Amino acid sequence: MRPFRTGEAAYERSIAIDASTIGDITITVAVSVDRTDELAILDSIYAAAEGYPFFPFRDKSHDLAYEDSVGFFETVVQDNSQYLNATAHLGRDGSDPERIEAVQSAVLAEQVGVGDSLVILDGNEDKAERFGRAITGISGRCPPMATCIQSELYYPTSLLADLCASHLAYQIDHPRHCSEVTPPAPVTKEEFNHLWGPAYNEIVNSSSPVYTEPIEQRRAETVPTRMSCWFEGVMGGGEPVQFETSVRAIVQYARREGYEELATRLSEV
Repeated sequence: MRPFRTGEAAYERSIAIDASTIGDITITVAVSVDRTDELAILDSIYAAAEGYPFFPFRDKSHDLAYEDSVGFFETVVQDNSQYLNATAHLGRDGSDPERIEAVQSAVLAEQVGVGDSLVILDGNEDKAERFGRAITGISGRCPPMATCIQSELYYPTSLLADLCASHLAYQIDHPRHCSEVTPPAPVTKEEFNHLWGPAYNEIVNSSSPVYTEPIEQRRAETVPTRMSCWFEGVMGGGEPVQFETSVRAIVQYARREGYEELATRLSEV
């Protein structure tokens, strides 16, 4: 498993962030892990998906009918609860949806503690700009970050964030539910009200440039090429991958780490 390389720096840890909106409810989830944890997350998603028409590197949360797949979502979230942090916005206050997600993402990154992690955002440079300004409004600085188009198709951590955010967005329809779900998803404007204002105002008023890390981007259209991007620490986007890549190194790595069943699944894609 390669670290995320920027030329001058290498990151062995990441915070993957994704959000889901159902009706008026917006849930944002952060998944904070070492690169070495990602095999366990991928293995748990494959295992939970047994019997469901769902495959990592091919599908994301909205590809499943939630009401027919609640058990899958619950199992994934419960099996990975130690990696998950979430917050909720209950809507109806006139806030811009894209800014809501940016503020929630910044709040979660601040709560988790960025440290020497790379923040992975699902989307393009516009999302990075909003997030960068929001977290600067909170902490006065912007952490190292990268954007990945459709990140849930490339990174198991981003897929976990996507699945958890969708699950919670369906589960929460009253403020009291925010503390009853797993993981808890406190209301951003209540629990983190002291952070909401500075973050939101910085998005609206700042014109300071925001920089992302110069990590290689490739647009992968197949499961094997997305798997290779994940293994190599490459972000989705940029020019399309021209040639199909072998997954042999990934399969061998999974076997060396003791994930025999996962290795067999990966060898069959």
